[in-house]
Parts: sequence; C-alpha cells; structure tokens
Amino acid sequence: MSKVLSIGLVAVITLFSIFAMTSYRQANKGALLFGKYFEAAPMEGYGTQRSLASGQRDTDASILRQGIAYHQQEDFDLALVSFRAYLEGNPEPDNGQVFLLAATAAMASGNYAEGEEYLEQIAKDDPQYGAAASWHTALLELRKEHLEVAAAEFRLLEQSGMDRLYPVKAILENF
Repeated sequence: MSKVLSIGLVAVITLFSIFAMTSYRQANKGALLFGKYFEAAPMEGYGTQRSLASGQRDTDASILRQGIAYHQQEDFDLALVSFRAYLEGNPEPDNGQVFLLAATAAMASGNYAEGEEYLEQIAKDDPQYGAAASWHTALLELRKEHLEVAAAEFRLLEQSGMDRLYPVKAILENF
C-alpha cells in the first residue's frame, strides 16, 4: 500500500510541475523571448565607433571612449555610468549611436526604463540607428508582456526589410 501511495504522490508532483512550467512559459512568453534575443553588442560591431569621439573636447572624448571600452568588455554598469556622464555634457550627440549604446548598456544592467528613454531619442527613420532602436524597443515591449505592440513593431521591421539583420521572423512565429 505504501508503494502505491509513493508512486501516486510522485505522479501528482510530476503533473503539477509540468502544469506549473507550462503556465510559466505562457504567462512570461515576452520576457522569455526578450531573454533569448536581446544582445547588447551592436550588430555592426565596435570598429566604426571609435570615430564618435573625434572633434570633441579631450575630457568628453575620453569619457566616451571609456564607455565604449566598458561596453565592449560587457561591463554594462560602468559603461552606463560613462554614457550618462558623456550625455550630461553632450545632451544632443552628433548621431544616435551614443543613445543606442547607452540604451543597450542600461537594458543589459536591468535599467529597462532608462534604456527605453535613450531609445526614444533615436528617430525611427534614422538610416543608421533607427532599425536598431526599433528592434530594441520591440524587445522591451516583449519584456513588458505587451505582445501586440511588440508584434506590430516586429512587423514594421519585417516590412522595411530589416528582417535580414534581426531574427524578426523567428520571433513572429511565436505569436
């Protein structure tokens, strides 16, 4: 009798565990997709970013170079501190790249709202950084479980041909 009771208890616990994992996956679908597809490193790499600091005061250029170096080393907390300091002295940089790096550093260090604020500074039609800003904005919407908003953003990326750079189709298959 005790053997039957033990087997029954194990079966109930197993079924309950399967149900709990399935429920978790459904309830946190966006957060799981965010975790799978978020990458802080820029798609185009860091090679061209050293030119961001040219033509600026030595102090600002040094702060920016340090932020980029921390970002490359995946020390996103220190990168974010550097980008904050840089943007405090240069609230309107020449292009959206600083905002993109600051946003990804903020997102990687768990400061999602701050990352979203930086992404909002990049124009959606920016030829160099608009698609990356849209991609990361859509990922943030996924993380917030705003699946319909994220799906709409991913569809816009797909329509603009950016699905060749980002795994948009793979994400849209989950909707």
